[in-house]
Amino acid sequence: MRRSSGLVGARLPAALLTALALAGCASADRGGYADNPPSNPTAYVAWQEWTRFGRSTVVYGGSAAGYTNRRGVSERSEPLSSRVGDYWGSCGHPEWNGRTSGRPWSGAFVSWVMKKSGASGFPTAGRHGQYLSALYDREHSGRGASFALHAPNEYAPKPGDLVCSGTAGASWRYTSPAMAHRRIDNTASHCDVVTDVRGGFVQAVGGNVKNSVTMSLYPVDRRGRLAPAPGKLWMLVVENRAT
Repeated sequence: MRRSSGLVGARLPAALLTALALAGCASADRGGYADNPPSNPTAYVAWQEWTRFGRSTVVYGGSAAGYTNRRGVSERSEPLSSRVGDYWGSCGHPEWNGRTSGRPWSGAFVSWVMKKSGASGFPTAGRHGQYLSALYDREHSGRGASFALHAPNEYAPKPGDLVCSGTAGASWRYTSPAMAHRRIDNTASHCDVVTDVRGGFVQAVGGNVKNSVTMSLYPVDRRGRLAPAPGKLWMLVVENRAT
């Protein structure tokens, strides 16, 4: 498994380079965050898959508008293509894998990670909107849900949580339950599993990003809440109370 370790270099501001060093991504091979897995079970499973796929890393914030700091192994390469098949298998589609064209697998990745980590109460689904709207319904049923949905400006994500973007942002937050369900189901586009928060960034791992399992570094504000990121319209943060 070949690993690329190209550094960001002068294209990023000094403050961002410092944050990367603290995060252990600019110097992962010299002993940093990459050599210290998270303790949260859900974050740990996602971190393991990120390592399996070659530790692809993308940086947002400042002048880093989705800059690829390190490239991982492609979803089409074996045995990782079959690994994507494992993700799909958790959603009832074992016939699909990393070479199945037209089948985005980021939702299947999240579902597999939650199931593998023992996060009870998470509905497995290959589509983000499907499991997110189901989580919303469970939370509002009064049955003591293991997951809680928050607007991005209301809650600071922690390891094991999900950070999710969508085409309508957080418009679901201030509407009726029925409308909120529909908006979440129809407009959710992507979720990543948070593995760490440090150096002014949320480190979050997602599937089907850069054709691999990739860690994205998203900026946070002084309260630890998601800050604007190029190309991302933050929709919600899922608080994981199960692990």
